Amino acid sequence: MSTAAPTATAPAGTEPTPPGLALVRRKHPWRLVSYALLAVILAMLANSVITNERWRWDVVGEYLFDEMVLGGLVTTIVLTAGAVGVGLVLGSLIAGMRLSSSRVLSTIAGWYIWFFRGVPVIVQVIFWVYLAQLYPVISLGIPFGPEFLFFDTNLLVAPVVGAIIGLSFNESAYLAEVLRGGIAAVPPGQLEAARAVGMTPGQIRRRVLAPQILPVVIPPFFNNVIAMTKTTAVVILASVTDLFSAVMEIGARNLQQTPLLLVATFWYLVLTAALSLLQLGIERLVARSATRR
Repeated sequence: MSTAAPTATAPAGTEPTPPGLALVRRKHPWRLVSYALLAVILAMLANSVITNERWRWDVVGEYLFDEMVLGGLVTTIVLTAGAVGVGLVLGSLIAGMRLSSSRVLSTIAGWYIWFFRGVPVIVQVIFWVYLAQLYPVISLGIPFGPEFLFFDTNLLVAPVVGAIIGLSFNESAYLAEVLRGGIAAVPPGQLEAARAVGMTPGQIRRRVLAPQILPVVIPPFFNNVIAMTKTTAVVILASVTDLFSAVMEIGARNLQQTPLLLVATFWYLVLTAALSLLQLGIERLVARSATRR
C-alpha cells in the first residue's frame, strides 16, 4: 500500500508535474480586485439608471411601439436593404473591373472607389435627393439627337429613391474593396490548376473560389451592413422619415428627446443583433460546407 501524497494532474498542454511535487497555481490578487471594482461600478450605473426618474422609462415604453416609430423602422430597413443590395451588385462589378488585366478598366474602377469613398455620404444623399435642381426633366433619346421620353425628376427620383441611390454608391465603393480583398486572397496557381484538370468556370467558382472567398469577405461585409443601418440616419436632412428622424420629430413635439433617443437605440440594437445572428449562422453554414468537402 503506497503512502505517497497524491499529486495534482497537470493542465492539458503543459509538462507533467514530477512525482512528489504539488502543482501550485499562480494567484492573481489584483485581478480579483479589478473584478470587484468593475462589479461596484456596474451596480452603481444600474442603480442610477433604474432609480433616476429623469430617464423617463414610462415615455420609452409609451413610444417603443408607436406607429410613427415603427414606420421609421421599416424605412430604415428598406434603405439598408436597398443600399446594400444595389451596392453589392455595383461593388461586384467594380471589384471585377479593379482586378481586370485591362489598365483602363482597372483605372476607372480605382477612380470610382476613390471618389465615392472620399465624398461624405450625407453629401451624396442630398445631391441625389435634390437632383431636380440641376435636371428638372430627365429625357431619353438618341445621343446628341432627338429625345422621345421625358420624366419629371421630382417624380422619378423621390426622396427615398434619391437616398437609396446616394447610399448605394457609397456602399458599393466599400464593398468593392471587400470583394477585391477576398478574390485576391485566392492564389492564382489554384485557378490555373483547376483549369488544368478540366473544371468548368462554374465548378471553379463553386469549388475553388467560393470556399476561400466567403470566409474572408463575410465578416467585413456584415460590418458594412451593420454600419449602413446607422448611416441611414443621415436621411434626416433629405426629408425622409427613417427611425432616427421619427424619434427626433416626436421629441421635438413633446420635448422628451432623451427617452425618444433610447427608443431609437433599442431598435438599432435589435437590428444589429439580428444581423449579427444572421452573420453567425452563415459563417457556421460555410464552415460546415467546407468540412464536408
